[in-house]
Amino acid sequence: MSFPVILASNSPARLMLLKTQKINPIVIPSDVNEKEIEKSLKDASITNIVQELSIAKAKYVLENNVSLAEGILIAADSMLEFENKSYGKPLIAESAIKRWKNMRGKSGTLHTGHTIIRLDNKQSISKVVSTKVFFANIDDEEIIDYVATTEPLNVAGAFTIDSLGAAFISKVEGDHSNVIGLSLPIVREMVKELGLSWTKMWDIK
Repeated sequence: MSFPVILASNSPARLMLLKTQKINPIVIPSDVNEKEIEKSLKDASITNIVQELSIAKAKYVLENNVSLAEGILIAADSMLEFENKSYGKPLIAESAIKRWKNMRGKSGTLHTGHTIIRLDNKQSISKVVSTKVFFANIDDEEIIDYVATTEPLNVAGAFTIDSLGAAFISKVEGDHSNVIGLSLPIVREMVKELGLSWTKMWDIK
């Protein structure tokens, strides 16, 4: 019998990723002020920032849903590190176009912070996974057409690897699922470290 899984994220990609593993989480998005947290960590490394953001998201959902007492809560945050700068969601087309013109033909590293809380005893673990991403040398027309779909506006780094953006990624070095939003191998390891079983998360009837 499976135990409850809470996903503290409104990311469709993270939700679908878990569903491919026969995991059907309850989605309770966090509402933390990410910009304020980032400002408080202005001298921190990008890996530290994504870790702290994932912790803050997990704590927010836990503190605002006191009835959660069974299963696990998963929170995550992703950022692209490119030429020693961090890039989250571009949000507007102009920013996405500018980023892609700079990124094409080059590589960056996608960092994802993961925090999991075991709800019955409130034990938690946080880990960061990093994956190197190589961008294809796409032309201006492809960039403009891609941005016009609005897909890259609300994803870290202005690209996806599981949808339209996949054709614009030459290769990845490391965990492919981490680029989508959650490192499945690391989540499994973290669940095990918390004394639970990955296969007991499967909702198989």
